[in-house]
Amino acid sequence: MRKKITPAQRRHMDYLRRKGLKVGHAYEARLIKARRKEVSRVLNLCKDFGPGVWEDVIKNNLSEDYLFDWYKGLYLDAGLPRCKSTARDLSLGKAAPEDDYWLGELTQYAENRAGSEIVLVQGTLKDSLVGIVRQSMLDHPEVGIEKLTRIIAKGYQGIELWQARRIAQTETMIGMADASALAASTLDIQFVKQWAISGLGNTRETHEAMDGIIVGADEPFTLPEGDLMMYPHDGSMGASAGEIINCACDVIRRPK
Repeated sequence: MRKKITPAQRRHMDYLRRKGLKVGHAYEARLIKARRKEVSRVLNLCKDFGPGVWEDVIKNNLSEDYLFDWYKGLYLDAGLPRCKSTARDLSLGKAAPEDDYWLGELTQYAENRAGSEIVLVQGTLKDSLVGIVRQSMLDHPEVGIEKLTRIIAKGYQGIELWQARRIAQTETMIGMADASALAASTLDIQFVKQWAISGLGNTRETHEAMDGIIVGADEPFTLPEGDLMMYPHDGSMGASAGEIINCACDVIRRPK
């Protein structure tokens, strides 16, 4: 079933998205700062070795120990307000539980997701830095170690912003979506779910096709390419990364 989404509902979804992404932007800045410090540390280690083993130095020494607390903080700071807004929307404006009502379960979720994402995200940074090292050595075969490390550092700065932004924005939206689902599941309220695109102008075609579609609370959305998702940003049913990364869609839960 499909039902038109009103302008007021669009504005409300946009407000919630912007509110969450404000948190995400703060964590983006934190990630850039922490990563820049770690990359600088590892490149300084490289100076003690010949360039021929720099790839191994990076692979064996780069460590993003800060990621666990970074992920956990992001999910809690973006997720707890979303829990409360979901409860308020579903109860049609009645008083919602305080944030502490969901704190235990949301903390466990945050810790579990952080643990599952760290290896992948840290591996991507290592691969990116190794790639920059290889290209820098090819482009500048005759320069000394000091200049070479500066060239590599500059190359990293060329990718650090978009990498951090992609991670922070995607994880903020995932965290809010999962927190909203958690809140809805704890309330004794019958509801249906409606897919809502952001209207930002860069919505992927598979999501435009889902706009306004309504399914039951326990039913998945079936996307045009066959991916199943319980709500936008949900990867629990094997949806492809292309349907999740940088998505700005949301779900409206309507009381029955």
